[in-house]
Amino acid sequence: MEYIFLAIALVILFWAVTVYNKLVALIEAVLNSEKEISVQLDRRGKVFDSLISTVNRFLEHESEVFTKVTALRAQTIDPNASPEAIKKAEGELSNMVSSGAINIAVESYPELKSDRNMMQLQEEIVSTENKLTFAKKAYNNAIERYQVTKKSFPNIMVVNIFSDLNQEFEYWSLDETTIKTEEARRVQF
Repeated sequence: MEYIFLAIALVILFWAVTVYNKLVALIEAVLNSEKEISVQLDRRGKVFDSLISTVNRFLEHESEVFTKVTALRAQTIDPNASPEAIKKAEGELSNMVSSGAINIAVESYPELKSDRNMMQLQEEIVSTENKLTFAKKAYNNAIERYQVTKKSFPNIMVVNIFSDLNQEFEYWSLDETTIKTEEARRVQF
């Protein structure tokens, strides 16, 4: 009889240790998921600032190139320009094309690089927002797993014995004011 009580006590002890360790692991998963949101928010700020700055520089450069190309083309067809001025303008246009600064199809607009940069920026914005969304979702899922495990019977008995296992976490959500602000938020150049 004594062995039966000892065996039951060992099973209960083993079960309690297992539940305790599982709850500790779930608490750590919640904390880690919360930190991942911070990492993604930090990444978003840095990536967006960097990409927007890069795209703005390309846009400024391309604006300058378009202005210069337009001025040079106007000089080449100006009936009042001297032959030397026309020849010089045509030479500068040729240098721009041969240097790879612009690609010109016959009588088309010059093709520049900002369109690719804008596409990359759009893709990075979507990718970053997706990563942030996944991090928030993982955080809420980690809280849900912890809450379900903690409140399940007979696990709740272990939680009642070890109060440090009874932690409260708030699901990731936004208040109404922040939701309205975020819905109106757009990337500005």
